[in-house]
Amino acid sequence: MPVCAVNTFRLRPGVTAERFERFSAELDRPTCLAFDEVLGFEVYLSDDGTVVEIMTVSSWPEWERVRDSAPELTPVVQTFDELVQPDSVTTLLTRKSPLPQEI
Repeated sequence: MPVCAVNTFRLRPGVTAERFERFSAELDRPTCLAFDEVLGFEVYLSDDGTVVEIMTVSSWPEWERVRDSAPELTPVVQTFDELVQPDSVTTLLTRKSPLPQEI
């Protein structure tokens, strides 16, 4: 069953939302979405520098294996670390409820 990782974090002081958006659109999302394990990747930004990323993967353990070993992800991780406050990152692993979503 697919898993959604809901990641929240804050940008480092001085990092603009526009800079993060470029990173996300040009490097992060395309690189991650190129892996078969990644089924979806959405990014939401607030004006105060808070970012929410929702990444849907086919298997969290398989994604962790890829994430931790794929050389293609090295520039993604390096740039992410430059842009994001490391102590602000939280991840919530979720799954979509099988119950009807609309009434």
